[in-house]
Amino acid sequence: MSITLRSRRGAIGKSWHAVALRDAAERLLGVGRAGGGKADARAGRVQWLDVSAGIARGDVLGADGELYRARVDLPAFSMDDRTEFLRLARARPELPARLAGGEYPEEFEKELAASDLSLLPRGASELSHDCSCLDWPGPCRHVAALVYVLVEAVDDKPVHLLTLRGLTLEDLVAPRKAASPQRADLDGDMDAGARARAADSPAGDGSRSPAPAPYDPARTDPALLAEVIGADPARIIATFYGSAAVDEEPSGPTDPHHDETPAPDALE
Repeated sequence: MSITLRSRRGAIGKSWHAVALRDAAERLLGVGRAGGGKADARAGRVQWLDVSAGIARGDVLGADGELYRARVDLPAFSMDDRTEFLRLARARPELPARLAGGEYPEEFEKELAASDLSLLPRGASELSHDCSCLDWPGPCRHVAALVYVLVEAVDDKPVHLLTLRGLTLEDLVAPRKAASPQRADLDGDMDAGARARAADSPAGDGSRSPAPAPYDPARTDPALLAEVIGADPARIIATFYGSAAVDEEPSGPTDPHHDETPAPDALE
């Protein structure tokens, strides 16, 4: 089995971020390789796609019937770039939900550019490639086919861009600050006072009204949430927190059109 592209004609990739990735890759591929790779991708020659930090790879069926291992590299962020990226990303608490919902805000990419950062390739020079075939130095048709499968995968799931840069959605959530010693002492005093008041309750057994259950976005009815904040924000929140009421993509391979589990060595 192989990956089936949604696009059957014309340009591959519709979202602005998929188009930006495609444009950078096509400058690397050149016109001839781009055309052949697009045809091979649409013919289902890419067998699977695996995206990890700095690398997208997959097996591609060649014209000779052999499988070739192709890869495209986009460097993960350096430590300094990662720190600056997270500083900017964590100032946007809605960003993880938007990315999980398939949206990469263009205004955030512009904000990154002001700090000389980008989730996307900043040109063909930032991309590199390799393949197990003998068409060296390439890029070969196998690499080109893999590129177009990656473009459509990023179109559906911009989270792949985070993965390539060595990040996860969880990284974008700012860690909770630890309570200061003074605050901890204050909380302890308050707890002691609450226990004393409970002991003086009419029941005489220290009982008190139970605290309300914490808010759990995963149990929220998206229809009710939509009445309060609107349909689109409700959909994004429900998608990010995995609400059972939202049609989610089934768990499975990295690419949404992938209908076979990646080869074991893809998880190295």
